[in-house]
Amino acid sequence: MHTPSLWQQLPSNGRTFIRFWGGCATAAVALAIGLEVMGPPGLSIEGQDIDVSADSAAKQSSPIQRTTIPGPQADLLESKNGPGGFPLPKVGAHDRTPKKVYAAPAVDVPPGTPMVALLIDGIDQTDDLTTEAINSLPGPVSLGISPYAANPEELMNAARQHRHETLLSLPIQDNASKNTDAGPKALGLLLSPQQNMDNLNWALSHLAGYVGVTNAFAGQNGGSFPQSESFKSLVKAIDQRGLLYLDATPGTQTEGASSAATADVVVNTDTDIVNIDIQLLKLQQMARQNGRAIGILGPLRPVAMACLRAWLPHLKDMGIALVPVSQIVLPPDMSAYGPAAADGSMHVNLSNPRVQQQGQPQQ
Repeated sequence: MHTPSLWQQLPSNGRTFIRFWGGCATAAVALAIGLEVMGPPGLSIEGQDIDVSADSAAKQSSPIQRTTIPGPQADLLESKNGPGGFPLPKVGAHDRTPKKVYAAPAVDVPPGTPMVALLIDGIDQTDDLTTEAINSLPGPVSLGISPYAANPEELMNAARQHRHETLLSLPIQDNASKNTDAGPKALGLLLSPQQNMDNLNWALSHLAGYVGVTNAFAGQNGGSFPQSESFKSLVKAIDQRGLLYLDATPGTQTEGASSAATADVVVNTDTDIVNIDIQLLKLQQMARQNGRAIGILGPLRPVAMACLRAWLPHLKDMGIALVPVSQIVLPPDMSAYGPAAADGSMHVNLSNPRVQQQGQPQQ
């Protein structure tokens, strides 16, 4: 006689109970094995993995690199127009200054690499040569804009679009030279302190959106006046408006400014291509010797453009970095170059018909 098995002796509901919990146990074991093989899940938000490495944390804490130059900012301009017809520059909230906000994007320079900064002086009109310089020269090349420019808005906009930072070329009359004329609004030794301050404010309020001021003006440097005691108060006024100052007289030192530098080489463009090339070679040699050097070239001439077209592309091959003037003059605090304030940009019409009444300086 056949004896039924223990399983067959169980009632039907008992067999169902065992099947259910046995299946659960098997599934649990399979799930545990699967999780062990796959490892812990990655953190994610909205379907994207989060990088929690140390390198990622360093990237998040580093400042954002700007790639453009903002237009004139409302918080960096006085509320009323100056004597030149447009608002004077000023320091904004949270240490926002024109010399930082309007600086060209900084160039990434490896440690130990010599740096060269170059200012093209004498930009005062929109002609074919000026257009070629703005459009074709590398962005780090800085431009000196004359306050006598009849169409400064067009020049400033074009410079910004091609990432050239701009400096105001300050007209200063060299009384020792009878062959130069710095124009009707020139500063100089023969004027009173108040007249010089008035002419400075006129020049400062004829442009907007520049990083600083230079005494390089159409190949002139103002003679002895920029090194006089009378000029110190003007430099101090420039500094208080958050602007840098670039002295175009090699071998001198500027007092009264927190952000100032002196050109190492001034390239005279009223000469031949050989002499211009010699001065450019001197500039790169000084950069190698001192780690950095600033050159001023002006006024803009076709022969100078020909030399620059040949010289600038080879700087990198020679192990020299081309940087904006501001990158050498200002401290290396890239966070200070942060983006423009939200809704801070404003349109400033720099077309001033009165400039034609003032007249152009004789060159």
